[in-house]
Amino acid sequence: MTIYLLMFVYISFLAFFSLKYEDKVKELGFLVLPTFFFFLIIAGFRTSSVGGDLVTYVNVFKWNDLQIPDISKIFNYRFEMGYILSNLFLRSFTDQYTLLLFVYAFITLIAWFIVLYKHSKNVYMSLLIYFSSLGLFFYSLSNIRQGLAIALSFLGFHYLVKNKKILAWVFILLTPLFHTSGIVCLLFFPLKKIVLNKRIYQFVFLAFLIILPFIKQIATIFISFFPQYTSYLESSWFLESNKWAPVFLTIWYGIVLVFGELVIRKQKLSTEEEFIRTLFFISFLFTASTLQTSLFGRFAHYFTPFICLYIPMILSKIGDKKVQWILFYLIILVYAAIFLVIVYFKADWYHVVPYRSVIVDWLFGN
Repeated sequence: MTIYLLMFVYISFLAFFSLKYEDKVKELGFLVLPTFFFFLIIAGFRTSSVGGDLVTYVNVFKWNDLQIPDISKIFNYRFEMGYILSNLFLRSFTDQYTLLLFVYAFITLIAWFIVLYKHSKNVYMSLLIYFSSLGLFFYSLSNIRQGLAIALSFLGFHYLVKNKKILAWVFILLTPLFHTSGIVCLLFFPLKKIVLNKRIYQFVFLAFLIILPFIKQIATIFISFFPQYTSYLESSWFLESNKWAPVFLTIWYGIVLVFGELVIRKQKLSTEEEFIRTLFFISFLFTASTLQTSLFGRFAHYFTPFICLYIPMILSKIGDKKVQWILFYLIILVYAAIFLVIVYFKADWYHVVPYRSVIVDWLFGN
């Protein structure tokens, strides 16, 4: 686990210097590229043991078990068409699973780094949140299909903000081709037009409280079309498995949301900032719904990335530098605590296992 700790310390220092030397953000920006390669080497050259579900993907790749299903079975098949075709394409070159992991890591990471670099008020703080958060970097090491789908949806957001609607549609429609749950990203288009206000908050919260007890019944509609996700309907991380991640995330996101609203209540936000605000609010609602069924955790993953943009955005709106620094250190402490929990104390939550590199194995013949 030492390499993970090294990555956390490295990104923390970059976030610190980026805030301290705000007038030299462009100069510090050159460190984004080596940071990307640092992440890529770690994620792209990991062994099949680094990730709870990873061994399944590796075995399927090594044994070339995937086949294009009949049209009638597409919606019931274990893997989506995008994953099947990409798997078969890469398998035509070699049976070495490192190619699969490297390509998926490269696409996933380059999407994340592009969006954070273009849209974050502090790219290194965003990277720190991405690295330490539940359901982001460590999750993508295990579930490479949805990790890639989340990254593609994040690029869809980028192009939607830039009003490049064709590219936005392309990336968002690619998302469910790698993980069916990505269909929820179609909500990005109507949500871009929403500007949150007191009346909308009151209406949505009231509707959510009414719907919450019936979340499982609503989820059965989705399950009727995609029965391969039935197991997620029957489980709740909070009620049945004593995994407290959704509880903590709901509380943390709620605190961030309330504090953020207090900071920006009298400030004029840009269209992009309003969009980030709305998407983070949806992330909070989906996360709260996982208290009833873990199925909605699959949907929440597509909105979780926006906390990486929301927190730096709120921090940048605070004029008092002293308060800004206090909050910065508080955020570092919170995410340090999250990091320690998911890496050292509750590694089973996201199947975080000790890191092992194929490069080291090649060098020492293991």
